[in-house]
Amino acid sequence: MIRFFREFSQSTLAYYEAFQFVKRHKMKGFILGAAFFNFFAFIFVGLIAWLYTGKLIDFIYTAFSFPEDWKEWGSILQIIISIFIRLLLISLYINLYKYVVLLIFAPVLAILSERTQNILNQQKKSINLVRLISEIGRGMLMAIILINLNLLLYLALISLSLILPFLSPALAISVFLLESFFFGASMLDYRNEYFHLDIKTSLNKIFEHKGLVLGNGLALNLFILIPIVGVLFAPSFAVIAAGIHANKVIR
Repeated sequence: MIRFFREFSQSTLAYYEAFQFVKRHKMKGFILGAAFFNFFAFIFVGLIAWLYTGKLIDFIYTAFSFPEDWKEWGSILQIIISIFIRLLLISLYINLYKYVVLLIFAPVLAILSERTQNILNQQKKSINLVRLISEIGRGMLMAIILINLNLLLYLALISLSLILPFLSPALAISVFLLESFFFGASMLDYRNEYFHLDIKTSLNKIFEHKGLVLGNGLALNLFILIPIVGVLFAPSFAVIAAGIHANKVIR
């Protein structure tokens, strides 16, 4: 338990080290390139989410008509429903975006992780196309595994909240921490892949160092909530911070 809290606190502080690392090793070009890629991913997901939300609102308005004498109340209810759906959209959009990052952002994160580890380990590995494709495929496969585990546990928590409604506030916090853990796990796996750990061994390391993983993922989740800046830069700094801290605690 002591190790868990120590690794957790150090993992969140590793983001500051990541900022200094980028500055010291002149990686601003990598970070800006990643932000450019990330911006278009964010816009793409946003357009899809907004389009389907509009269709959902139209469907609800069409499906649920109100009697004539409820006309005034019906208009108020329509406004309330519209606001509720838009707020729900923001929540779902942020979560959907994070899953998109794990999947289609894999090439960028793989390159950033390899660059970080080359510097930390004082190696000069050249970018090998075959190895890079392998790393990208491995990152996407691990992301799919982690997303499925996340969704299974998420559904279990939702079911529990329906059975025991009075636990809903605690379960909402649990869902946030659960997502944070699996996002942190994905960031750590990029570092593990650099050292040629297979998926099973990497998962063992992830669950062995839960404090490191949760700290990194929680900071990532909070970082993303910062308008514009979080969306553009959070994933890049998360993978660098995970690599820096993991090299200190994982042998």
